[in-house]
Amino acid sequence: MRIRSIEPIPITFPLRREPMSLLFVKITTDDGLVGYGEACDSYGCSYASVLATLIRDVYDPLLAGEELVAVEPLTEKLRMATRRRLGDVWIAAQARSAVEIALWDLLGKAAGRSVSGLIGRVRDSVEIYASSTFLDEGPASFHHELISRATERGVTKAKVRLGPAWHDDLRVLTELRGLLPSDLELMIDGSETYTQATTVEISRHLADLGIRWFEEPMPQTARTGIALATRASAVPIAYGEHLFGVEEAIEVLESGVSVLQPDAAVNGGISVARRMAQVAASRYGARVVPHISAGPLALTANLHLAATVPAIRLVEYSLHLVPAHEELAVGAKLGLDQVVDGMLPIPDGPGLGVDLDEAAAAKHPYSPPRGRVVGTSKGLLDRFNGDV
Repeated sequence: MRIRSIEPIPITFPLRREPMSLLFVKITTDDGLVGYGEACDSYGCSYASVLATLIRDVYDPLLAGEELVAVEPLTEKLRMATRRRLGDVWIAAQARSAVEIALWDLLGKAAGRSVSGLIGRVRDSVEIYASSTFLDEGPASFHHELISRATERGVTKAKVRLGPAWHDDLRVLTELRGLLPSDLELMIDGSETYTQATTVEISRHLADLGIRWFEEPMPQTARTGIALATRASAVPIAYGEHLFGVEEAIEVLESGVSVLQPDAAVNGGISVARRMAQVAASRYGARVVPHISAGPLALTANLHLAATVPAIRLVEYSLHLVPAHEELAVGAKLGLDQVVDGMLPIPDGPGLGVDLDEAAAAKHPYSPPRGRVVGTSKGLLDRFNGDV
């Protein structure tokens, strides 16, 4: 089975809170078999055309005509070809993730087995946590209503997001905590907004509310500051969606981060995310909870990741992305109505078990975000606001 072509498919999907760009990849073999993958830039693929250009101009020529026997030799060829020119992290890794996922999809389909079945499956379903929106987008009752959609399906864990106006957000969070079931575990995402001192101050408020972890409070490049803040934080600190490979995972784990959040659609693919998860669990005793914040193929790839790593018992499930999962996926269903007792089944069809509905995708042509603020209703393009 040889690779004939790699085609990027960028779209912009009209979600309720804001349009979100998604980047899919279609790989076709010489015998007509098709595999699909997806990239994520951590909150949807805001600049999908950038990754599409990299895939079309660089990755397609490198892999065209190659025989597909195993995934990693081909993705390593991509990494080595770009590391001294385009780099091997950030957009190069994100684009490589989409290709890697599509290659696994092809291998599974050719063998008539699921991706996780090929690797070694340890579970058939996984618990989800409801990943909701920014606290500045509405009163506590608004957020309670959103999360209740998940708790009605037996979900017992949820996450909301703090923004630059964190004093106001904490007041909403305190009220929301009182509205939610007392046994519901609640997590907070900081979206890389704060300084070291503010991170520690916020963590004390979060501890009083019983928050289970504080995700990405500081810019992920401030590694020394993250280490200092982690040591002083009153709650566990989580990172992972902006890490590329085992070395970067080890660096943050050595700093004291105790929740690792790999993402197969970001970090370099399923194989890389598996290695990150395994070292986090076995060497550092860290909790491993995959980050997922893109379309149906990114979700499915991370479900197969969870199906092959015993230490992964929980994954992210973004409530605002449910319409994209329902409209764009063909095969296994991924909507919230598939969640039973808080558990989402892992697709067991050949390959990923989910394909891209190309006709549905074609209805949503890609549109660059231009000056649109992505990720919060009131934030700035540069959200790092220091101590305010």
